[in-house]
Amino acid sequence: MIKRVFAFIDEDAKKEIRRNLLKAVAIPGYIVPFSSREMPVARGWGTGGLQISLSLLQEDDCIKVTDQGCDGSVNAVNIRDFITSVSGVKATVNTRDATIIQTRHRIPEHPLTEDQILVFQVPYPEVLTMVEPDMAKQKQIHADSDYSKLWVLLYEDTSQYGDSRISNRYPVEINSHYMMDPSPIPKYDIARLNNSPALQLFGAGREKRLYAIPPYTRVTPLKFNDRPFIVEDFKGKSCKRCGAEGIFLDEIHTTGSVHYFCSDTEFCDNKLKEAKDAIER
Repeated sequence: MIKRVFAFIDEDAKKEIRRNLLKAVAIPGYIVPFSSREMPVARGWGTGGLQISLSLLQEDDCIKVTDQGCDGSVNAVNIRDFITSVSGVKATVNTRDATIIQTRHRIPEHPLTEDQILVFQVPYPEVLTMVEPDMAKQKQIHADSDYSKLWVLLYEDTSQYGDSRISNRYPVEINSHYMMDPSPIPKYDIARLNNSPALQLFGAGREKRLYAIPPYTRVTPLKFNDRPFIVEDFKGKSCKRCGAEGIFLDEIHTTGSVHYFCSDTEFCDNKLKEAKDAIER
């Protein structure tokens, strides 16, 4: 008798991934190795996040896939189409309707809930790579919680430039223990990792690593006590399309001018719809 394979990955592979996810959830921020499978997309294009999503999917789930805030990019569309074709689950661009959200480089603007899982596509899972290339020494640093090399990097940047030059993949501390790479999200999104009601899972297929932030976990950026954590500043700027302010904006340069647009396309569309509904009322 031939067993039916739901969502592309066989059940034994799913069990192995889920077991490792349980370990990652039990030890927040700890990097867990897993047997990354070959997927019908190139490694480095979201295979880690894709394997997590496919391992967790149930037939009544609803999937959302976004790439740097955009639901219509090539990466997002191809992964979304693949997931729906091999599983038959519903897909959406609405954050509120999704049970599993797979993302690359952004956290949706709409607040997440306890009923949702946020899956990150991660290119480089190890936060220490920028200061220590030796893998054995990286493990020892994590075991000792001795992150002096990261603190020295932050001190050198602050003394020379007034602030850290790290614009994304900014190091964060999980429950005052492990330092973790939050994936290449902007600094703006770092605060939204903290105390999030949603389960947050991170998968790096090429590196064969995964890790997690359980719901309501304390996440703090690497910073000195007497220095504020400075994020991208969009004060006085608004989206040219919907007029939104106080959110993360993409900067678009055209001949002789600069325009700003919502990074989260769903948020932008909803703002336009709300404005249209208000006018019609």
